[in-house]
Amino acid sequence: MPKLSGPDTCAVIRQSSQIPVVIFTSSNDADEVRDAIKKGASDFVLKSTGMIELTERIAFHLNKLKFATTKTTPSEIKTASEAPRKRLATTTLIIDPDEKSRSIIKSVLTRLNQSVVEASNATEAITAFKHHSPDIIISEWSLPDNDGFSMLSELKRVRRGKELLTVMMSARLSPEAQRKAHFLGITNFLVKPLNPAKVEMMIADSVRQTIRNKKRNAGKAA
Repeated sequence: MPKLSGPDTCAVIRQSSQIPVVIFTSSNDADEVRDAIKKGASDFVLKSTGMIELTERIAFHLNKLKFATTKTTPSEIKTASEAPRKRLATTTLIIDPDEKSRSIIKSVLTRLNQSVVEASNATEAITAFKHHSPDIIISEWSLPDNDGFSMLSELKRVRRGKELLTVMMSARLSPEAQRKAHFLGITNFLVKPLNPAKVEMMIADSVRQTIRNKKRNAGKAA
């Protein structure tokens, strides 16, 4: 904004109020997102995702605010009609030797309030996968110490039936690489150099799909 940035405006608001502050931004810089969160931003929506995502996030925070101001006892929380539907958290493992690409993806996931784990090569990725059990993997196809097919085959072996959504990135996928990707069940692709708007849409869709799967599995377990 001309005189005061969004994060700085948020810091001023936080001096006297705890109302939700949703930042509607075209920035995809992870450092700016972290700065705004540090200064009290409640949520982020990228302008390229449009008004639907913005209105959904505003409705979420209004419901959350309404719920917080009601005198609801712990026993009533499960049945109160005004209780907001909490957005389930997912964990995404980003695998890419290019720090800039990881930063673009991480900034989107941060705005969506999702957990992020990063790896710069296949060895780090396999270790991170075993420790964090991610729900989503976003990986560069060509890695310094392995190719995407071999690494994802290994992750498929160790995931032990866990449902896993995978997005593959590459500047160019050969027909052979595409065949291997489809063999592994990968149908989501991002072309490099990354287009922030396309990244935002695909990641938002991936998160929504993963959350739907989690809810469905939770319902079956119940």
